[in-house]
Amino acid sequence: MSGDEFTQDPILVSTSREIDKTRTAISQLKEQRASLIVELKNLRAQRRGLIDEIRKLRNEYKSLREKYGKLVEERRRLVGELKAKREEYASLIELARSKKIEVDNLSREVKLPISVIVDEINKLEWSLQTRVLTLEQENEIINKIKRYEQLLDKARKAVNGRNEYLELKAYITSLKVQIADLRNKIKTLSDEVSRHREMILKLRQEIAEKSSSITQLTSMVKEKQKSVEDLNKEIEKNRVRLGELREEYNKRVQELKKAKASKILEEKRRAVEERLRSGVRKLTLEDLKLLYSTPEELEEDG
Repeated sequence: MSGDEFTQDPILVSTSREIDKTRTAISQLKEQRASLIVELKNLRAQRRGLIDEIRKLRNEYKSLREKYGKLVEERRRLVGELKAKREEYASLIELARSKKIEVDNLSREVKLPISVIVDEINKLEWSLQTRVLTLEQENEIINKIKRYEQLLDKARKAVNGRNEYLELKAYITSLKVQIADLRNKIKTLSDEVSRHREMILKLRQEIAEKSSSITQLTSMVKEKQKSVEDLNKEIEKNRVRLGELREEYNKRVQELKKAKASKILEEKRRAVEERLRSGVRKLTLEDLKLLYSTPEELEEDG
């Protein structure tokens, strides 16, 4: 029902103002809620983005850790191999030194080439076989042959020792190359290990920073969500109040209408009674209703 005809009623005016004020409050609260919901969506989107980034970073971190572990293990293996090569190298250096001393000593004892010694032995043996010798001469030749044979044995040992020494030196040189190669490989691996360690530390820091950001965003999301819930409660509270005010307004309008109807009815009833007092004997059905019906009955008939 409209209360336009009772615009001067102070209660209606006050209630109408309260209704407008409550509507404005609801509208403002809805605007605040809409703004908060937009912020909330943005914060959740940011958080989802960070969670995806962290998931990728953790996968990358896991891959780097695995590669880092393999590099460390390979370096450990090469370091062990290098240690073994160095020990072998040191041992062979000592062996080569001993072999050289042995060869040098033999070489100093043997001044003649093997071919000359062999020729001398052959000559002496030929003399034993072809010449007529006294026992003393024969013994002398036999002793010479023995001395030459001892010399030949030393000469051959010197040659074999020299060959062994040269082979040993060649192997030692090869070992030095292997050791240098291992050092280079270990250095390269160490550089790779350091680079991967730095990458791992950087990733760990980045993950920690993003995790901290997610924690902050989660806190902000909870805060905004609570604000939205508080606004919902405030909006609902104002809606209830608006309903109450409308009910009060309509009730007041009905009261005013009823009062106005009662006043009009009373005026009409006094008019009929005045007519009766003035001598009018015949009343219409409408007049009788005015005299004997209640306002509610008249409202139902009307």
